[in-house]
Order: sequence, then structure tokens, then C-alpha cells
Amino acid sequence: MPQKYSSLLACFIAERRSLALFLTGRTGCAATADDLLQEAWLKLNRSEAGGPINNPLAYLHRMAANLAVDQARADARRLLDPVEIELLLAIADEAPGVEQQMADRQALERLSAILDEMPTRRRELFLAARVEGHAHKQLAQRFGISLRTVQLEVHRALDYCTLRMGQITGESAP
Repeated sequence: MPQKYSSLLACFIAERRSLALFLTGRTGCAATADDLLQEAWLKLNRSEAGGPINNPLAYLHRMAANLAVDQARADARRLLDPVEIELLLAIADEAPGVEQQMADRQALERLSAILDEMPTRRRELFLAARVEGHAHKQLAQRFGISLRTVQLEVHRALDYCTLRMGQITGESAP
């Protein structure tokens, strides 16, 4: 083996860990990175002298990057096998069914009607705090009221919604 390739293999051995980290970052998978390192090692052992390599570490990183790109292209072209297709089809659909969607839509309509029954400021504070996620302090400044008033109004709105939903659905409030 020519001297330049033995120094390249020595660099590969010395830098194997950093190359593995580099490839893991590129591929997102430590196992794939190990496979690519093995492929790089085999290529280095099979390669013939093509000229002097001035920077072995840069050469190895370029080789690793090229292998990662080739792997990504191959993965993009690969078709799923029947077992993979079956596994994908076996994944349960977590989306609510038609009945649940109808029940949820009716509950939202009831909640909307309940919100319309509230005083305007209470409704606006409740929606801004609970739906839009605004901080109580920010709402106090925006409405020109105390922080305690915001807390009380939001609490009263929540209690009212709970009470009215229970009355409408026939369930007792906790």
C-alpha cells in the first residue's frame, strides 16, 4: 500500500469518532452513519493512488458527505416493501369519527350561545384570556381595570359556562 494511502487510513482511524458524529448529524441516524463509515473504509481500502492528498481530514469529510448525499438519494428512490405498507395501514386513525365531530360541533354552538348571554366585558376578557392566550396583566392594562378584576371576571365566566352547559346537557356541575 502506498505511503499516502496508509496515512489516509491512519487519519480515518484517528478521526473515526468525529466522522461518525458528522455523519450522524447529516443522516439523523447513528446506525446509518456507522454503515456509511464502513462503506468509506471499504472504498479507502479498494482505492488506487490517484494523486497526493494534501489534507486527509478534509478528503475524508468530503467522502463522508458524498456518501451521505448518495444514501439520501437512494432512500428517496426506495419503494416501500409490503411489510412497511402493512405497518402504515395498521396505524389507527386518531381523528374523531363523524358522531364525535357532530357532538363537538353542537357543544361549540351551545358554548357560543352561552358566551352571548354574558356581559360584553366578561365575554371579551374570557375569550382573550382563555382562547387567545393573553396574559391577565396585559388584559388589565388593555381594559383599564385591575388584575384582580380580570381574574374575577375570567373565573366568573368559566363558572357560568360550566353551570349553563350542565343545565343544557342535563348534567350536574361538579
